[in-house]
Amino acid sequence: MKSLIPAIIILVFLLPGCGKKAPPVPPRQKPVPAVSDLKYNIDGDILTLAWTIPKGKEKAIPDGFIVYRYKRPVSDSPCKNCPKLFQKVSDIPADITPDIMIDAPGYENKNIEYREEIEKGFVYTYKVVLYAKNGVAGADSNYVEFNY
Repeated sequence: MKSLIPAIIILVFLLPGCGKKAPPVPPRQKPVPAVSDLKYNIDGDILTLAWTIPKGKEKAIPDGFIVYRYKRPVSDSPCKNCPKLFQKVSDIPADITPDIMIDAPGYENKNIEYREEIEKGFVYTYKVVLYAKNGVAGADSNYVEFNY
């Protein structure tokens, strides 16, 4: 019996382990909705970007919008395989509360606008990314691109 006690103790410690070890998994974050209706208007040398707040009951509440711009001279020929190096040009607070996200009819039609002065002789590309308070960012919006 004395020889079985160490064997039983070893089995007690070895049996509960499954043998599969992996790094810890962070808690699942709610996805942030993406803007899909980004559009632009040019009046003189003033650009206005406009979009609506995307709705999503199962998604994180957006805390704000980051506007990104890529700008290159029209005279430069575009590189087909080169990535566009976007720069952050604005951070716009969303001012949305949970009851607005879920219950208020028509909130999804709330327009958000961003304005800036643009220069002639450039090709501009813009995108908007939503972000939540928990640090999660959404996917890129549709791009708008134009020559000015």
